[in-house]
Amino acid sequence: MAKVLVVDDESDIRELVRINLELDGHKVVTAGDGAAALRSAGEDPPDLILLDVMMPGVDGWEVLSRLKADPKAGLSQIPVLMLTAKSDDMDRIRGGIEGAIRYITKPFSVAALRSEVTKALEGEPEPVKRRAAQHAALEQLARLEKGDAGEAGTQAARPRLTRFETPNAPVAATGVRARTPPAGLSTLSAKQVELLSRVGQTPTVRQAAEELSVSRSNVYASLRRIARKLGVRSVPELVSLARQGAFTAGD
Repeated sequence: MAKVLVVDDESDIRELVRINLELDGHKVVTAGDGAAALRSAGEDPPDLILLDVMMPGVDGWEVLSRLKADPKAGLSQIPVLMLTAKSDDMDRIRGGIEGAIRYITKPFSVAALRSEVTKALEGEPEPVKRRAAQHAALEQLARLEKGDAGEAGTQAARPRLTRFETPNAPVAATGVRARTPPAGLSTLSAKQVELLSRVGQTPTVRQAAEELSVSRSNVYASLRRIARKLGVRSVPELVSLARQGAFTAGD
């Protein structure tokens, strides 16, 4: 059978998953945080990783990013199943775009989990499954963006204030504009500034990617790095802020 690495900061979850996967004959190793997971995978790569998202320190997104960016196929091609309580559509989309082949939400049934593990270990190799997951995620993102664009055309609700805005910030037709750029904007490269500007000026990430002649997956990955630099919690929040003009100095 397979060697499975289970990564979760909740010991009860780790034990529940371990016991049930061992019943199927798998060898299971566990890690309680992202740093330990990366060490374990690097020392003895597993056949599959069950990866929690919300963990202190190095979270699941960072673990996934480092694994898929690793030059060694033995690490980058490990199938990853995201296991998390975050059930938002954008989280599912992010998981697919960034390299997870499946996104399983808590609470989950043990039978369903064991079935997902079996499917992940069988069939086509990880790169094929990863590309299929990325394609499905991008299609879902396009559908959501199309829906958002349709709603924007029928109503002009004022965007909510964010931590980059003040109640006295001037309101323009395109949204809310911050008086000053947030701290950290100067740390972006020229290409990152151009990308952020283009995303802010276009109605969808798809259009921004087309105008820049790059893939949406590359745009999304770049936006994730920009969000991290600026201290923004997620790519959807970063895109929303860019479209509100929050990264442009006021006149």
